[in-house]
Amino acid sequence: MAHLEESRYTPLNVLVIDDQPFVRKTVTVILRQMGFTKIKEAENGEVGLLICEDHTPDVIVCDIEMKPIDGLGFLKALRNDEKVKNKDIPVVFLTNHAESEVVKEAISLGVNAFIIKPPSLGALKGKIDKVLGFL
Repeated sequence: MAHLEESRYTPLNVLVIDDQPFVRKTVTVILRQMGFTKIKEAENGEVGLLICEDHTPDVIVCDIEMKPIDGLGFLKALRNDEKVKNKDIPVVFLTNHAESEVVKEAISLGVNAFIIKPPSLGALKGKIDKVLGFL
């Protein structure tokens, strides 16, 4: 089973955006356990957007609360940036809480899924499989 999952995730590119190095490392470790090998990291939405302009990730795991550009600002820019080749890249938001206004805005901007921090392997795998159409 693990071998099958490795072959499923190995060719895919994933971008992790979070302003906390510990959270980025935690998410990266979980992604590696899942079988991802092509992982890029960004410390905020601004850097994440630049990466998306140069490379096309297959999925993005992104924190909501960051500066200078937060997750909502990143998502809005991603969906509207002329330099981004695939504006429909699946985005999974990491969040500490599920404030209804933030959730509503994220949904209106086109977020694909939410995960409560800290993410577990099961939660992250489930959401990524869902947004990538593996389920």
